[in-house]
Amino acid sequence: MDIITKFKDLLIDSLKENKKMILVFYAIFFISFILSAALVGGHMENVIDDTPDSAGGSKDGNVTATELFLHNELGGIEVYIASILFGIPAIIAIIYNGVSLGLTGALLSHFMPKGWIQYIIYLIPHGIFEFTAMVIQSVAGILLFLFIVDFLKGLIRSEKNGFKEKVIFSYEENNKRFIQSLVLMIFCTILLLIAAPIEAYVSIPLSNFILGV
Repeated sequence: MDIITKFKDLLIDSLKENKKMILVFYAIFFISFILSAALVGGHMENVIDDTPDSAGGSKDGNVTATELFLHNELGGIEVYIASILFGIPAIIAIIYNGVSLGLTGALLSHFMPKGWIQYIIYLIPHGIFEFTAMVIQSVAGILLFLFIVDFLKGLIRSEKNGFKEKVIFSYEENNKRFIQSLVLMIFCTILLLIAAPIEAYVSIPLSNFILGV
């Protein structure tokens, strides 16, 4: 119970201290989504020969919650680790996901009975968790990169004798961002565990039910 309480406290602090970065990444995601749908989406139906016939056209029910979770989790871990390259992969991932979802919506909305509103309602149930995880994964990646920068600076300015002592000193002095990045990644895993079964088994039938499709 103490571990859960400690994790919760660390998570709250991590979210609070990185709130501005989280909001910026959310903004990048939604701007990418809207611009891609508005500027390119109108031409998407011309590049696909196979036209889905319902909100579930791209998801025929064969994709399991486990497959969805593993795909999203592994992708998030890849972004997290790759973000040691100056944090660039974290930003690219946010833009890519926003553009991808925007283009997909622009395409599918042409074939869904209720158009865009059906696509949006389909996204909401699992998207609340999945998109939040995606944003926070990128933030965690940026924190990992910043930790590495501070850690290396600490090594250089350390007056300790011996490399091992320098490493220990620098880590202890700069480990806050590293710990926050790990806490946020664990939180993202929890969010994706929630999102996967909702996306696999709930989002499509729920959107169809709400709209009477």
